[in-house]
Amino acid sequence: MAFALWRKQIKCPNCQYEGKAQIKGSGCGLWLVFLVLFSISFLFWPLFIVAGIMFLWLLLKPADQICPKCKYVNPIPK
Repeated sequence: MAFALWRKQIKCPNCQYEGKAQIKGSGCGLWLVFLVLFSISFLFWPLFIVAGIMFLWLLLKPADQICPKCKYVNPIPK
């Protein structure tokens, strides 16, 4: 889960779009890795620390904002 309070205003250098960005999710692959790591941590207790840090990172990382027209990943924020 990526965290975004609102969509930013952007200008796309690729297609010259100006307006609100589209929010791209983080995917579920990293969350599945977290769940496997958390499950294994019951067998080896120091992995609880790694799983906790990974959980905070996944929860608090900012969402990627992309151009909704051409899907350019590095638009310029206004």
